[in-house]
Amino acid sequence: MRFLLPRTALAAASLVLAAHASAQAPAPAATPAPVVNVAPPACEKPGIFPGRVAEQARVIKWANGMRAYSECLKAYVGERNAVIDANAKQAKSAVDEYNAAVKEFNEAMGNN
Repeated sequence: MRFLLPRTALAAASLVLAAHASAQAPAPAATPAPVVNVAPPACEKPGIFPGRVAEQARVIKWANGMRAYSECLKAYVGERNAVIDANAKQAKSAVDEYNAAVKEFNEAMGNN
């Protein structure tokens, strides 16, 4: 005896099997973020503090080196922050553009 399924049951079974197969399929790999190489600061450390009993000239030289090192690092951080701010502004602009496009699409489709 041959068992026949009605067409609707066959279609439903096919959909269930297809859904099950797609649920088992691995999700597509996310695109990895691009690697961004940022140069480290090119600031020269003044070295080890010469000590309190060192010659005054050595202490002054070290203090001047430390001051220059500090200013160099502050400038480096300022440059990095300017780049971060510019990138954040462009990213926000891209998100705003996308949101406007989706809103326009939804309005055109009558999906408010």
